[in-house]
Amino acid sequence: MWFIIEQNKRKTAIFLVILTLFFLFFGAALGFSFSSDMYNGTYYGTSIGLLVSFISFIGIIFYTKFNASKFFLSQAGAVPVEKDDLPVLFNVVEEMSIAASLGFIPKIYVINSEIPNAFSVGVNKKNASVAVTVGLLSNLNRDELQGVIAHEIAHIKNLDSLYLMYAGVIFGAVVCVSDAIIRGFARSRNRKGGGAGLLIALILALISPILIKLLYLTISRKREYLADACACQYTRYPTGLASALNKISNFSFSGDKNAVIKDEKMNSCQVVSCMYIHNFLQKEKPSFFDELFSTHPSTRKRIEVLKQMGASDIEEYNKVYRAVVSDKALINNKNLIKMNIESIPIVAPLVEQTETKEETRILRQRKAKDGLKKAMNYKVIHCDCDTKLKIPPELQISEITCPNCNKVHKILV
Repeated sequence: MWFIIEQNKRKTAIFLVILTLFFLFFGAALGFSFSSDMYNGTYYGTSIGLLVSFISFIGIIFYTKFNASKFFLSQAGAVPVEKDDLPVLFNVVEEMSIAASLGFIPKIYVINSEIPNAFSVGVNKKNASVAVTVGLLSNLNRDELQGVIAHEIAHIKNLDSLYLMYAGVIFGAVVCVSDAIIRGFARSRNRKGGGAGLLIALILALISPILIKLLYLTISRKREYLADACACQYTRYPTGLASALNKISNFSFSGDKNAVIKDEKMNSCQVVSCMYIHNFLQKEKPSFFDELFSTHPSTRKRIEVLKQMGASDIEEYNKVYRAVVSDKALINNKNLIKMNIESIPIVAPLVEQTETKEETRILRQRKAKDGLKKAMNYKVIHCDCDTKLKIPPELQISEITCPNCNKVHKILV
Protein backbone atom coordinates (compact mmCIF):
# COMPACT_ATOMS: atom_id res chain seq x y z
CA MET A 1 0.00 0.00 0.00
CA TRP A 2 3.06 2.27 -0.05
CA PHE A 3 2.05 3.86 -3.36
CA ILE A 4 -1.34 4.92 -1.91
CA ILE A 5 0.44 6.68 0.96
CA GLU A 6 2.87 8.39 -1.46
CA GLN A 7 -0.04 9.40 -3.71
CA ASN A 8 -1.93 10.87 -0.75
CA LYS A 9 1.19 12.77 0.35
CA ARG A 10 1.45 14.35 -3.12
CA LYS A 11 -2.25 15.28 -3.17
CA THR A 12 -2.04 16.80 0.30
CA ALA A 13 1.06 18.80 -0.71
CA ILE A 14 -0.70 20.09 -3.86
CA PHE A 15 -3.74 21.00 -1.79
CA LEU A 16 -1.59 22.98 0.68
CA VAL A 17 0.26 24.82 -2.13
CA ILE A 18 -3.04 25.87 -3.73
CA LEU A 19 -4.40 27.00 -0.37
CA THR A 20 -1.19 28.95 0.37
CA LEU A 21 -1.55 30.89 -2.90
CA PHE A 22 -5.24 31.38 -2.23
CA PHE A 23 -4.57 32.72 1.27
CA LEU A 24 -1.95 35.16 -0.02
CA PHE A 25 -4.33 36.45 -2.69
CA PHE A 26 -7.12 36.66 -0.14
CA GLY A 27 -4.91 38.63 2.28
CA ALA A 28 -3.78 41.03 -0.46
CA ALA A 29 -7.38 41.71 -1.48
CA LEU A 30 -8.37 42.29 2.14
CA GLY A 31 -5.48 44.66 2.71
CA PHE A 32 -6.33 46.56 -0.46
CA SER A 33 -10.02 46.80 0.47
CA PHE A 34 -9.36 48.39 3.85
CA SER A 35 -6.63 50.86 2.70
CA SER A 36 -8.43 53.66 0.94
CA ASP A 37 -5.38 55.95 0.91
CA MET A 38 -2.40 55.55 -1.42
CA TYR A 39 1.12 56.77 -0.58
CA ASN A 40 3.70 57.30 -3.32
CA GLY A 41 1.63 55.20 -5.70
CA THR A 42 1.48 52.20 -3.34
CA TYR A 43 -1.38 50.71 -1.35
CA TYR A 44 0.49 49.66 1.79
CA GLY A 45 -2.56 47.76 2.99
CA THR A 46 -1.91 45.20 0.23
CA SER A 47 1.57 44.43 1.58
CA ILE A 48 0.27 44.28 5.14
CA GLY A 49 -2.53 41.94 4.05
CA LEU A 50 -0.02 39.65 2.33
CA LEU A 51 2.19 39.52 5.42
CA VAL A 52 -0.69 38.90 7.83
CA SER A 53 -2.20 36.17 5.62
CA PHE A 54 1.18 34.41 5.26
CA ILE A 55 1.83 34.46 9.02
CA SER A 56 -1.75 33.28 9.67
CA PHE A 57 -1.40 30.40 7.24
CA ILE A 58 1.89 29.25 8.80
CA GLY A 59 0.19 29.44 12.20
CA ILE A 60 -2.70 27.31 10.95
CA ILE A 61 -0.31 24.65 9.61
CA PHE A 62 1.58 24.42 12.91
CA TYR A 63 -1.65 24.45 14.91
CA THR A 64 -3.04 21.61 12.80
CA LYS A 65 0.12 19.54 13.16
CA PHE A 66 0.29 19.80 16.95
CA ASN A 67 -3.22 20.57 18.19
CA ALA A 68 -5.87 19.70 15.59
CA SER A 69 -6.44 16.17 16.92
CA LYS A 70 -7.26 17.54 20.37
CA PHE A 71 -9.49 20.23 18.82
CA PHE A 72 -11.62 17.77 16.82
CA LEU A 73 -11.92 15.35 19.75
CA SER A 74 -12.94 18.11 22.16
CA GLN A 75 -15.48 19.49 19.66
CA ALA A 76 -17.05 16.04 19.43
CA GLY A 77 -17.12 15.66 23.22
CA ALA A 78 -14.87 12.58 23.07
CA VAL A 79 -13.64 11.02 26.33
CA PRO A 80 -10.45 8.88 26.48
CA VAL A 81 -11.01 5.33 27.72
CA GLU A 82 -8.68 2.58 28.94
CA LYS A 83 -8.62 -1.12 28.12
CA ASP A 84 -10.29 -2.06 31.42
CA ASP A 85 -13.21 0.24 30.58
CA LEU A 86 -14.10 -1.33 27.19
CA PRO A 87 -11.97 -4.46 26.56
CA VAL A 88 -13.83 -5.61 23.41
CA LEU A 89 -13.35 -2.24 21.69
CA PHE A 90 -9.65 -2.25 22.60
CA ASN A 91 -9.19 -5.79 21.27
CA VAL A 92 -10.78 -4.85 17.94
CA VAL A 93 -8.62 -1.72 17.58
CA GLU A 94 -5.49 -3.75 18.40
CA GLU A 95 -6.41 -6.48 15.90
CA MET A 96 -7.04 -4.03 13.06
CA SER A 97 -3.88 -2.03 13.83
CA ILE A 98 -1.85 -5.25 13.55
CA ALA A 99 -3.69 -6.32 10.37
CA ALA A 100 -2.92 -2.93 8.81
CA SER A 101 0.77 -3.10 9.92
CA LEU A 102 0.24 0.32 11.47
CA GLY A 103 3.14 -0.07 13.90
CA PHE A 104 1.27 1.37 16.91
CA ILE A 105 -2.15 1.31 18.59
CA PRO A 106 -4.15 4.56 18.23
CA LYS A 107 -5.65 6.15 21.34
CA ILE A 108 -9.32 5.30 21.83
CA TYR A 109 -12.11 7.74 22.66
CA VAL A 110 -15.84 7.35 23.25
CA ILE A 111 -18.52 9.97 22.51
CA ASN A 112 -21.67 10.01 24.66
CA SER A 113 -24.12 10.02 21.75
CA GLU A 114 -26.87 7.52 20.92
CA ILE A 115 -26.19 7.93 17.19
CA PRO A 116 -23.90 5.17 15.80
CA ASN A 117 -20.83 6.77 14.21
CA ALA A 118 -17.02 6.94 14.33
CA PHE A 119 -14.09 9.00 13.07
CA SER A 120 -10.30 9.06 13.27
CA VAL A 121 -7.68 11.81 13.58
CA GLY A 122 -3.89 11.99 13.45
CA VAL A 123 -1.31 9.90 11.61
CA ASN A 124 1.36 8.93 14.15
CA LYS A 125 1.77 7.41 17.61
CA LYS A 126 1.54 10.81 19.32
CA ASN A 127 -1.70 12.10 17.81
CA ALA A 128 -3.54 9.21 16.11
CA SER A 129 -6.89 8.46 17.73
CA VAL A 130 -10.10 6.60 16.94
CA ALA A 131 -13.38 7.92 18.38
CA VAL A 132 -16.63 5.93 18.48
CA THR A 133 -20.04 6.75 19.89
CA VAL A 134 -21.99 4.86 22.53
CA GLY A 135 -24.60 4.30 19.82
CA LEU A 136 -22.06 2.51 17.63
CA LEU A 137 -21.01 0.18 20.44
CA SER A 138 -24.68 -0.47 21.28
CA ASN A 139 -26.00 -1.24 17.80
CA LEU A 140 -23.15 -3.14 16.11
CA ASN A 141 -22.01 -6.70 16.71
CA ARG A 142 -18.31 -7.54 16.77
CA ASP A 143 -18.03 -8.22 13.01
CA GLU A 144 -19.66 -4.89 12.20
CA LEU A 145 -17.58 -3.01 14.77
CA GLN A 146 -14.45 -4.58 13.29
CA GLY A 147 -15.41 -3.29 9.81
CA VAL A 148 -15.90 0.27 11.06
CA ILE A 149 -12.65 0.28 13.07
CA ALA A 150 -10.76 -1.17 10.06
CA HIS A 151 -12.14 1.69 7.92
CA GLU A 152 -10.89 4.27 10.43
CA ILE A 153 -7.51 2.56 10.80
CA ALA A 154 -7.22 2.69 6.99
CA HIS A 155 -7.72 6.47 7.11
CA ILE A 156 -4.81 6.74 9.56
CA LYS A 157 -2.62 4.33 7.57
CA ASN A 158 -3.29 6.11 4.23
CA LEU A 159 -2.69 9.59 5.78
CA ASP A 160 -6.29 10.58 5.02
CA SER A 161 -6.68 11.82 8.59
CA LEU A 162 -3.86 14.32 8.06
CA TYR A 163 -5.51 15.65 4.91
CA LEU A 164 -8.92 15.85 6.60
CA MET A 165 -7.47 17.73 9.58
CA TYR A 166 -5.68 20.29 7.38
CA ALA A 167 -8.76 20.71 5.19
CA GLY A 168 -11.07 20.96 8.19
CA VAL A 169 -9.05 23.57 10.08
CA ILE A 170 -8.39 25.68 6.96
CA PHE A 171 -12.01 25.46 5.84
CA GLY A 172 -13.13 26.55 9.33
CA ALA A 173 -10.67 29.47 9.30
CA VAL A 174 -11.85 30.64 5.88
CA VAL A 175 -15.49 30.46 6.93
CA CYS A 176 -14.74 32.58 10.04
CA VAL A 177 -12.74 35.18 8.06
CA SER A 178 -15.38 35.32 5.32
CA ASP A 179 -18.11 35.86 7.90
CA ALA A 180 -16.07 38.69 9.48
CA ILE A 181 -15.58 40.34 6.08
CA ILE A 182 -19.29 40.19 5.24
CA ARG A 183 -20.16 41.72 8.61
CA GLY A 184 -17.46 44.37 8.13
CA PHE A 185 -18.78 45.19 4.67
CA ALA A 186 -22.27 45.69 6.09
CA ARG A 187 -20.86 48.22 8.57
CA SER A 188 -18.54 49.93 6.06
CA ARG A 189 -20.66 50.26 2.93
CA ASN A 190 -21.24 53.97 3.61
CA ARG A 191 -17.52 54.64 4.09
CA LYS A 192 -15.81 56.85 1.51
CA GLY A 193 -13.00 55.36 -0.57
CA GLY A 194 -11.95 51.78 -1.18
CA GLY A 195 -15.28 50.90 -2.77
CA ALA A 196 -13.81 48.68 -5.48
CA GLY A 197 -11.52 46.93 -3.01
CA LEU A 198 -14.38 46.35 -0.59
CA LEU A 199 -16.43 44.85 -3.39
CA ILE A 200 -13.56 42.49 -4.31
CA ALA A 201 -13.22 41.45 -0.66
CA LEU A 202 -16.95 40.82 -0.41
CA ILE A 203 -16.98 38.65 -3.55
CA LEU A 204 -14.00 36.65 -2.22
CA ALA A 205 -15.71 36.26 1.15
CA LEU A 206 -18.79 34.84 -0.53
CA ILE A 207 -17.10 32.42 -2.94
CA SER A 208 -13.96 31.36 -1.02
CA PRO A 209 -15.69 28.84 1.31
CA ILE A 210 -17.38 27.26 -1.73
CA LEU A 211 -14.11 27.03 -3.71
CA ILE A 212 -12.15 25.51 -0.84
CA LYS A 213 -14.92 23.03 -0.04
CA LEU A 214 -15.09 21.94 -3.70
CA LEU A 215 -11.31 21.48 -3.73
CA TYR A 216 -11.56 19.40 -0.56
CA LEU A 217 -14.44 17.30 -1.88
CA THR A 218 -12.71 16.41 -5.16
CA ILE A 219 -10.38 14.16 -3.18
CA SER A 220 -12.25 13.20 0.02
CA ARG A 221 -15.05 11.08 -1.53
CA LYS A 222 -12.59 8.78 -3.31
CA ARG A 223 -10.66 8.33 -0.07
CA GLU A 224 -13.80 6.94 1.58
CA TYR A 225 -14.04 4.21 -1.06
CA LEU A 226 -10.33 3.47 -0.67
CA ALA A 227 -10.70 3.17 3.11
CA ASP A 228 -13.56 0.70 2.54
CA ALA A 229 -11.33 -1.33 0.20
CA CYS A 230 -8.50 -1.42 2.74
CA ALA A 231 -10.95 -2.40 5.51
CA CYS A 232 -11.99 -5.43 3.44
CA GLN A 233 -8.36 -6.49 3.19
CA TYR A 234 -7.80 -6.06 6.95
CA THR A 235 -10.94 -7.90 8.11
CA ARG A 236 -11.34 -10.39 5.20
CA TYR A 237 -15.08 -9.93 5.69
CA PRO A 238 -16.66 -7.10 3.57
CA THR A 239 -20.17 -8.06 4.72
CA GLY A 240 -19.34 -6.85 8.24
CA LEU A 241 -18.65 -3.29 7.04
CA ALA A 242 -21.64 -3.40 4.66
CA SER A 243 -23.95 -4.42 7.52
CA ALA A 244 -22.48 -1.71 9.77
CA LEU A 245 -22.99 1.02 7.14
CA ASN A 246 -26.55 -0.19 6.60
CA LYS A 247 -27.33 0.02 10.33
CA ILE A 248 -25.68 3.42 10.69
CA SER A 249 -27.31 5.03 7.65
CA ASN A 250 -30.78 3.71 8.58
CA PHE A 251 -30.52 4.59 12.25
CA SER A 252 -33.67 6.15 13.70
CA PHE A 253 -33.10 8.28 16.80
CA SER A 254 -36.01 7.86 19.24
CA GLY A 255 -38.20 6.86 16.32
CA ASP A 256 -37.60 10.19 14.58
CA LYS A 257 -35.07 10.22 11.71
CA ASN A 258 -34.96 14.06 11.73
CA ALA A 259 -33.91 14.09 15.38
CA VAL A 260 -30.48 12.80 14.34
CA ILE A 261 -29.45 16.20 13.00
CA LYS A 262 -30.32 17.81 16.34
CA ASP A 263 -27.81 15.73 18.29
CA GLU A 264 -25.27 18.18 19.75
CA LYS A 265 -22.36 15.74 19.90
CA MET A 266 -22.84 14.72 16.27
CA ASN A 267 -23.28 18.19 14.75
CA SER A 268 -21.75 20.66 17.22
CA CYS A 269 -19.19 21.45 14.54
CA GLN A 270 -19.87 21.08 10.82
CA VAL A 271 -16.21 20.32 10.18
CA VAL A 272 -16.27 17.40 12.66
CA SER A 273 -19.52 16.00 11.22
CA CYS A 274 -17.74 15.73 7.85
CA MET A 275 -15.11 13.43 9.39
CA TYR A 276 -17.48 10.70 10.57
CA ILE A 277 -17.81 7.42 8.66
CA HIS A 278 -21.36 8.53 7.79
CA ASN A 279 -22.51 12.16 7.55
CA PHE A 280 -26.11 12.40 8.79
CA LEU A 281 -26.38 15.94 7.41
CA GLN A 282 -26.41 14.55 3.86
CA LYS A 283 -29.69 13.68 2.17
CA GLU A 284 -30.61 10.02 1.61
CA LYS A 285 -31.49 10.68 -2.05
CA PRO A 286 -29.28 13.62 -3.03
CA SER A 287 -29.75 15.67 -6.18
CA PHE A 288 -26.86 16.38 -8.57
CA PHE A 289 -25.90 19.55 -6.66
CA ASP A 290 -26.27 17.79 -3.29
CA GLU A 291 -23.82 15.10 -4.46
CA LEU A 292 -21.47 17.81 -5.77
CA PHE A 293 -21.19 19.33 -2.29
CA SER A 294 -21.40 16.09 -0.29
CA THR A 295 -18.48 15.13 1.95
CA HIS A 296 -19.09 11.40 1.54
CA PRO A 297 -19.98 9.19 -1.41
CA SER A 298 -23.40 7.57 -1.51
CA THR A 299 -23.65 5.11 1.40
CA ARG A 300 -26.02 3.00 -0.72
CA LYS A 301 -23.32 2.61 -3.40
CA ARG A 302 -20.68 1.82 -0.79
CA ILE A 303 -22.88 -0.96 0.60
CA GLU A 304 -23.64 -2.27 -2.89
CA VAL A 305 -19.94 -2.57 -3.74
CA LEU A 306 -19.19 -4.39 -0.48
CA LYS A 307 -22.08 -6.84 -0.89
CA GLN A 308 -21.07 -7.80 -4.43
CA MET A 309 -17.50 -8.72 -3.52
CA GLY A 310 -16.54 -12.37 -3.97
CA ALA A 311 -13.14 -11.98 -2.28
CA SER A 312 -11.78 -9.60 0.34
CA ASP A 313 -8.87 -7.94 -1.47
CA ILE A 314 -8.40 -4.58 -3.15
CA GLU A 315 -8.29 -6.03 -6.67
CA GLU A 316 -11.78 -7.51 -6.18
CA TYR A 317 -13.02 -4.23 -4.67
CA ASN A 318 -11.57 -2.35 -7.64
CA LYS A 319 -13.42 -4.61 -10.09
CA VAL A 320 -16.80 -4.21 -8.35
CA TYR A 321 -16.20 -0.46 -7.91
CA ARG A 322 -15.88 -0.08 -11.69
CA ALA A 323 -19.14 -1.99 -12.21
CA VAL A 324 -21.16 -0.12 -9.57
CA VAL A 325 -19.70 3.37 -9.14
CA SER A 326 -17.52 4.53 -12.03
CA ASP A 327 -15.89 3.31 -15.23
CA LYS A 328 -12.71 4.90 -13.95
CA ALA A 329 -10.92 2.49 -11.62
CA LEU A 330 -10.33 3.37 -7.98
CA ILE A 331 -6.74 2.12 -8.36
CA ASN A 332 -5.15 1.83 -11.80
CA ASN A 333 -3.83 -1.50 -13.11
CA LYS A 334 -0.20 -0.37 -12.92
CA ASN A 335 -0.46 0.13 -9.17
CA LEU A 336 -2.43 -3.10 -8.71
CA ILE A 337 0.39 -5.02 -10.40
CA LYS A 338 2.88 -3.40 -8.00
CA MET A 339 0.83 -4.67 -5.08
CA ASN A 340 1.07 -8.29 -6.33
CA ILE A 341 -2.29 -9.10 -4.74
CA GLU A 342 -3.27 -12.65 -3.95
CA SER A 343 -7.02 -13.33 -3.92
CA ILE A 344 -8.25 -13.79 -0.34
CA PRO A 345 -11.55 -15.66 0.17
CA ILE A 346 -14.18 -14.10 2.41
CA VAL A 347 -14.17 -15.76 5.81
CA ALA A 348 -17.31 -16.88 7.63
CA PRO A 349 -18.74 -14.44 10.20
CA LEU A 350 -18.32 -14.96 13.90
CA VAL A 351 -21.13 -16.85 15.64
CA GLU A 352 -23.82 -14.46 16.87
CA GLN A 353 -24.75 -14.34 20.54
CA THR A 354 -27.77 -16.37 21.63
CA GLU A 355 -29.75 -13.39 22.97
CA THR A 356 -32.45 -11.70 20.94
CA LYS A 357 -31.50 -8.62 18.94
CA GLU A 358 -33.06 -6.21 21.44
CA GLU A 359 -31.47 -7.95 24.45
CA THR A 360 -28.10 -7.89 22.72
CA ARG A 361 -28.41 -4.19 21.87
CA ILE A 362 -29.41 -3.28 25.43
CA LEU A 363 -26.56 -5.37 26.86
CA ARG A 364 -23.99 -3.72 24.55
CA GLN A 365 -25.42 -0.28 25.36
CA ARG A 366 -25.17 -0.91 29.10
CA LYS A 367 -21.55 -2.06 28.79
CA ALA A 368 -20.65 0.96 26.62
CA LYS A 369 -22.22 3.46 29.03
CA ASP A 370 -20.68 1.76 32.07
CA GLY A 371 -17.26 1.89 30.40
CA LEU A 372 -17.68 5.56 29.50
CA LYS A 373 -18.77 6.49 33.03
CA LYS A 374 -15.84 4.57 34.49
CA ALA A 375 -13.50 6.55 32.24
CA MET A 376 -15.19 9.77 33.42
CA ASN A 377 -14.41 8.80 37.08
CA TYR A 378 -17.98 8.08 38.15
CA LYS A 379 -18.26 6.43 41.56
CA VAL A 380 -20.19 3.14 41.34
CA ILE A 381 -21.95 1.70 44.39
CA HIS A 382 -23.43 -1.81 44.23
CA CYS A 383 -26.53 -1.99 46.39
CA ASP A 384 -27.73 -5.24 48.04
CA CYS A 385 -30.83 -5.13 45.81
CA ASP A 386 -28.57 -5.46 42.69
CA THR A 387 -29.01 -1.77 41.81
CA LYS A 388 -25.95 0.10 40.50
CA LEU A 389 -25.73 3.67 41.77
CA LYS A 390 -23.52 5.80 39.48
CA ILE A 391 -22.41 9.12 40.92
CA PRO A 392 -20.79 11.76 38.66
CA PRO A 393 -17.52 13.27 39.97
CA GLU A 394 -18.97 16.80 40.05
CA LEU A 395 -21.72 15.73 42.50
CA GLN A 396 -20.17 16.34 45.91
CA ILE A 397 -22.33 14.42 48.40
CA SER A 398 -21.47 12.27 51.43
CA GLU A 399 -24.31 9.75 51.12
CA ILE A 400 -26.91 8.50 48.64
CA THR A 401 -30.21 6.63 49.02
CA CYS A 402 -31.01 3.70 46.74
CA PRO A 403 -34.24 4.53 44.84
CA ASN A 404 -35.34 0.87 44.86
CA CYS A 405 -34.79 -0.32 48.45
CA ASN A 406 -34.20 3.04 50.23
CA LYS A 407 -30.93 1.84 51.73
CA VAL A 408 -28.56 4.71 52.56
CA HIS A 409 -24.98 4.34 51.31
CA LYS A 410 -22.02 6.36 52.61
CA ILE A 411 -19.78 7.74 49.88
CA LEU A 412 -16.06 7.56 50.56
CA VAL A 413 -14.17 10.65 49.44
